Amino acid sequence: MQAIVEKEDVKIDFYKALGPLINSECIFASNTSSLAISNMAIASGRPDRFVGLHFFNPVQVMKLVEVISTNHTDPAVTQLITEFGKRIGKVTVNCGDTPGFIVNRLLVPFLAQVCCFEVSLFA
Repeated sequence: MQAIVEKEDVKIDFYKALGPLINSECIFASNTSSLAISNMAIASGRPDRFVGLHFFNPVQVMKLVEVISTNHTDPAVTQLITEFGKRIGKVTVNCGDTPGFIVNRLLVPFLAQVCCFEVSLFA
């Protein structure tokens, strides 16, 4: 699993370079909070063995982890990674490769609402 800078072009270049070097049985996972998993999966050359694994900060305290599958991800890979998350003491939620996945998709509109409310208090 990689957790490099949250820039799509950097992650895509990383997986393009890594794909040919790593054993074909290896499962790739990206710890991203919102970038498209499908783009990285395709860049890796093994989209069937690629998932997103979104941990929340601080990782040692937060129990939740999102397991993100794409249209290409082998269901057995999703199951294996979900079980891995549970074995390390996390509560796993499975989702598709959608903008913001689950948590950020719910959180961002809430934060926008709070910011608008805060501004109106001081107007």
